[in-house]
Parts: sequence; C-alpha cells; structure tokens
Amino acid sequence: MGAMKRLIASLKPLYAKAAELWRPIWKRLKRHKLAVAGGAFFLFLIFLAVFAPLIAPHGPYTSEIEHAFEGPTLSHPLGTDEIGRDVLSRIIFGTRLSLAVGVISVALALVIGVSLGAVAGFFGGRVDNLIMRAMDILLAFPAMLLAIAIMVVLGPGLEKAMVAIGIVTIPGYARIVRGSVLSVKENEYIEAARAGGLPNWVIIWRHVLLNIMAPIIVRSTLGVSEAILDAAALGFLGLGAQAPKAEWGLMLSRGKAYLYSSPHLVYFPGIMITLTVLSLNLFGDGLRDALDPRLKV
Repeated sequence: MGAMKRLIASLKPLYAKAAELWRPIWKRLKRHKLAVAGGAFFLFLIFLAVFAPLIAPHGPYTSEIEHAFEGPTLSHPLGTDEIGRDVLSRIIFGTRLSLAVGVISVALALVIGVSLGAVAGFFGGRVDNLIMRAMDILLAFPAMLLAIAIMVVLGPGLEKAMVAIGIVTIPGYARIVRGSVLSVKENEYIEAARAGGLPNWVIIWRHVLLNIMAPIIVRSTLGVSEAILDAAALGFLGLGAQAPKAEWGLMLSRGKAYLYSSPHLVYFPGIMITLTVLSLNLFGDGLRDALDPRLKV
C-alpha cells in the first residue's frame, strides 16, 4: 500500500506537467467547432466498435434468406443484403475492421517511417542519402498501385492489406520526421546532450523525437483516415477483406451489382466511409492548428 502511494505521488508532477502542456492546446482545439465535431464522431465510432455485440440488433452473419433484398423496415432499419443479413448490424461490426485497419496500418508505418526519418535526419551524409533515395523510389509509384502490387504478391486478405497500406505510407512519415529532425538537431540543448556524452539513440529518443511530436501526431491522425479509405478501395477491388467478413469496402463491392434494384446496399456503407474519413480529416486539421507553435502566445 505504501509503495502504491509513493508511485502515485511520483506521478503527480508528471501529470501536472502534461496538463500544463496540453491545456492551451485543448483550448485552441475547442475553437475549431468542425474539429470537435469530427473528434466526437470518431469517439462514437470507437464506441460502436467496442460495444458492437450489444448495439447491433442482429448478428453480422445471421442470414434470413426469406428477407433478402428487403428495404429499411422496423426490424431491419437499413434493410438486408442479398442473403438476408442485416445491413445495420454488418455496418456496426464493420466499424471494428475499419478502425483496426487504420490503427494497425498507421502503427506499422509510424514505427518504420519515424525510425528511418530520425536516423536519416540525425546522422545525415551517406546514411541520409541511402534512406531517402529508397523512400523516393517508393514515392515514385502511385500509392494505390503500389498497394495493389504488394497485394498481388502477398495475396488477398485484410491482414495483408494492413501490411500493404502500412508499407506504401512509410515514406510520408519518414520525410516529415527527417525534415523536423533537421530543424531541431542543431539546437543548443542537442549540443549540450552530445557534450554530456549521451549515446546517439538516447539523444534521438529523449531530446529529438519528443520535441517533434506535433507533426507526427497530426500526420498519424490524417493517416488513419487515408488507411481506412485505402482499405475500403482494396476491399472494393476484392483484394482486401474476403467474404463473409463485414467490411465496408467489401459491402460496397458486393452491393454494386444490385445498385439499381437495392441501392441501400451501396448507399449506407458509402455514407459510413465518407463520414469516417471526413471526421478524421476535420479533426486532423483542427489538431494541426492547435499544435502549431506559431499560434502560441
């Protein structure tokens, strides 16, 4: 019990420092009404993903063939698909897959891209040239075409789509981090850390990366929306999630064959993709403005 109290006491200064740092950022973010609305909608999506089994009125794979192609009704508010599965339930459960794709793809790109960008910017010279020329080669290809090429090699599947999307977005993170590191590494506190004999990896982690978190956070927020959109595109092409998974892009792909007879099979998944990407873009734009050091007084 005493050890727990000491631990809590030791964390109080860190909490106070973090609160002092983020309070003005939150104050500026609140002024962006659209950003707050986007963040609120994204929190709503997280709520849907976590409590999907409790919220969905039906199972996502429960088939009632006698109700196939049924329009919106009280029992099926968004209608049913070609084999009688509830569209609303599949969209709710699809939130889990879409958010998982966005978060995992961005996490993969972050780990590799931030590491490569930090090393290239900090050490410079041949290391910088080697890493950034490799990134330029990846950037020479359109992102979606490169993702499709990777999927052809790896084969279809949602997990492989996460890897493909993560790979094609690595150069963006590497270039942002490299540029930020170049602007930070010549500061006096970096020179002081070097003079103090700290290892390079400690300087990079403790003194460089922690001072360039703002652009990384903003890019990651926008990257989640891009990853969700790319995953939906791969699913639409049949390279992402495979049937019978409840994934928005796959639902669009299967519903396009019935666009004129049962348009609700396309409309509702498309609306969810649009709202999700829009909400994250709005939140990312507001967060970028809130974290902009030029706005600090």
